[in-house]
Amino acid sequence: MVAAGLLAAALCLSAAALGAKEPKASKEMLAWAEGPVGWLLLPSEWRELRRVEESAGAVNFIEGFWRLRDPDPGSSGNAFRAQFSARVEAADQLYAEGPLRGSLTARGRALILLGPPPQMRLVSEEVLTPRPGRGKQRSAMRLIRVEIWHYPEADLPRKLVGVLRAADREPSVELKFRLGRRSVELAEGANSLILAARLALVQD
Repeated sequence: MVAAGLLAAALCLSAAALGAKEPKASKEMLAWAEGPVGWLLLPSEWRELRRVEESAGAVNFIEGFWRLRDPDPGSSGNAFRAQFSARVEAADQLYAEGPLRGSLTARGRALILLGPPPQMRLVSEEVLTPRPGRGKQRSAMRLIRVEIWHYPEADLPRKLVGVLRAADREPSVELKFRLGRRSVELAEGANSLILAARLALVQD
C-alpha cells in the first residue's frame, strides 16, 4: 500500500517542482543544481536549496544531499556518489548534443539514473508533423528513428522492482527516445526515471 502510494506520488513530482513560485537560489547553488545532479533533486530539496545564500550553507546542503543517498554511511566513501560521477562522465562522452553536455540530455538522464541499458534496439516510427503552408497549416507523415532501452527486472534497483510489483506493474522498464536532427526526446518512460530518482534516497 505504501509502495503504491509512492508510485502515485512520484508521477506528479515534476509538476510539483514547477508549480511553486519561490525565491531563487544563490548563484553557487543554482549552478550546482542545474548540472547533472538536477536529475536527482526532489521538489522538497529544490525548495530548500532556494533558501541557501552563503557558501557555508551550500557546503552543508550538498554534503547532506549525498549523505541521504549513501548506502553505507559508516564507510569512508559513498558508493552511490562514485557511481553517479562515473555515469556522468560516461554520459558526457556518449550523448552530447551540440554544446549541451551529454549528462544533461534525455539519454544522459537515463544512463545516470538507471545505468547502461542491458537491451537496446533502433526502430523507425511514423509521426505526424505540421508543415507551414500558404493560408493554412498542412501536416505530413515522416519517419523518425526511435531508440528503445529495455531494463529487465534483474537489471533494475531492487527498490524500484519492489515498487513496480506493489503497484501491479511489470517489474521492468522500457524507455523510448525519438532521435531528432539536433536533439533527442524522451517519448516514453519519464515516470520510471522520476521513481528512480526518488528511490535513490537511503533515508526518507
